[in-house]
Amino acid sequence: MIAHLRGILAEKEPHQVVVDVGGVGYRVFIPLSTFERLPSLGEAVYLVTVTHVREDAFLLHGFATAAEREVFVVLNSVTGIGAKLAMAALSTFAPETLVSALAREDVTLLARIPGIGRRIAMRLVVELKERLPVLPSQPHDVLPDAQPASPTDANATPAAPNAPAQPTLRQDLISALVNLGYRAPDAERVLRTLPPHELTDPATALRAALKILSR
Repeated sequence: MIAHLRGILAEKEPHQVVVDVGGVGYRVFIPLSTFERLPSLGEAVYLVTVTHVREDAFLLHGFATAAEREVFVVLNSVTGIGAKLAMAALSTFAPETLVSALAREDVTLLARIPGIGRRIAMRLVVELKERLPVLPSQPHDVLPDAQPASPTDANATPAAPNAPAQPTLRQDLISALVNLGYRAPDAERVLRTLPPHELTDPATALRAALKILSR
């Protein structure tokens, strides 16, 4: 099993990266919080990882912090959740917010995660409230120059319609939102409402779109 990767950042998108390790490119699926901490292309990167081996695939999920990885592993252990929903949870809320919501049995907040809904949120609370991960008060960040991701503000108000993002950025954002469990038409609709200053980079645009979609 691959526990971490240290190499050169060869490609990056809001939901996945390619890390070149000694000439071998590893495709790694990441949450938005990790994407926001990534260095520039061509620079050194280090990710802690979780490996999933299936009959039809060998998948790597990477994280900027050990706290993210711990929460991912716990969420993924719940029947009916899976890696995709666990990554969506970490792209919507910080690890500390998720653990706190589970401890408080805050089903309403958990149900705002794309693809979860109230029924699955209740299952998360029932199955995890007695085995929540203990996160450090100041989680160690494995990407040295990282800035912490801000939790999604569910009360954000959609902005007035504006011009769409550049084609490549737009396609990347739609792909990322679909991977997080949203429908492509909904992703396209929300992207059309974002003002130009929120379309300057993928992380800013995706965070803004999630604020609207997770209301």
